[in-house]
Amino acid sequence: MDFIFKDLEDAIWLHEYFIKRNKAVWFHETTFQNQKQYFITIDVKLISITDIQEGIIQFIVLKKRLDWVRDILDEYFYYKEESEQNNILDIVIEMFNGERKELTHITGVINDEEMIQKAIFPLLEQHESVSFDSLLKFRLKAYFERLIQYVEMAIDEYKMEQEYQVFVQTLRDYLEKREPKIKIVRIYFEGYGKFFDEHFKEITKKEIAELMDRRLLTNHPIYIDSVTIAPLLSIAPTKIYVYIDSEENGLIRTIQNIFEERVILLKKEHFAKDKQLVMKNMINR
Repeated sequence: MDFIFKDLEDAIWLHEYFIKRNKAVWFHETTFQNQKQYFITIDVKLISITDIQEGIIQFIVLKKRLDWVRDILDEYFYYKEESEQNNILDIVIEMFNGERKELTHITGVINDEEMIQKAIFPLLEQHESVSFDSLLKFRLKAYFERLIQYVEMAIDEYKMEQEYQVFVQTLRDYLEKREPKIKIVRIYFEGYGKFFDEHFKEITKKEIAELMDRRLLTNHPIYIDSVTIAPLLSIAPTKIYVYIDSEENGLIRTIQNIFEERVILLKKEHFAKDKQLVMKNMINR
């Protein structure tokens, strides 16, 4: 049984895969219509269909999948610059690795092994020669289309992340020019954030409204959180103590991204202890 490749690197990869597993395969090249072709010959009497199938699956997943993603970015979506390709590719890889469940929940998870097996098993059973280019064009079309869906989702996510970074930098620039209205702010999160000053005196909604820079809401009506981020930007504290249950929160991450080293995250149980300590120090003065 022969596997025919136009790309030498592909042929060498599959050949080495079987050689490393002590499988008897042969490599040779021919010229057809002035084009070189590379053959991997497999004796189906010595290597099981299951082993051959696993080799092809690994070849596609480990060698070809990311090549195809780059081709899709280039030819379908016209992303030519390597840096942009790499950024989008990182997102696609995270989707493959199950690290972007919020994205794969929308696209559905690609079952690579199942889709590839379904495409190639009938050919392997026939023990006929297989052109890898024909395999991609005719048998793996559904798999390729699923890859396109992943890439499309990754592009959307990349664009959103780019917009988010521009947004964050704009707010950092705003913050740098603003004088602190209150130097130390403490925020206790329980459903929503309650603001306190350095001495744990609650900053009322009325006081926050008086400190608020309304331009933040009119200039960025979509992005700005008017309950937490806009007040923090308006107050521009030099230190922000945030008392929370978990860091896995988009609002908390945004606060960290904007205010950077000004933010100190603490567990909610520290709030009462810190308050008690501050009260004690004030009494002892």
